[in-house]
Amino acid sequence: MLLQRLELEHPTQASRVALNLYEQPPAPNPPGIDTPSEDGGFLVTEERLGVTKVVSSLGLFDAREAAQERFRRRLEELKLQRYRDVLPAA
Repeated sequence: MLLQRLELEHPTQASRVALNLYEQPPAPNPPGIDTPSEDGGFLVTEERLGVTKVVSSLGLFDAREAAQERFRRRLEELKLQRYRDVLPAA
């Protein structure tokens, strides 16, 4: 379930990024798959939006606070690169 999404754009480049925070409920893994998602948690992703969409995982966290901190840190990193919030369409 998506808990938070923030889209950013660069002022001088054709570059758009979306940060996402998901809550992943506990669920059994499919047979033969051993991943840390079985216990659930909070997933932070970064999407590079363009002709194609590239999704990168920034981490899967046990605690919501840790995931929110990672989300905030990545947001600050992007703002240092001059990214800014996407303005809503008029």
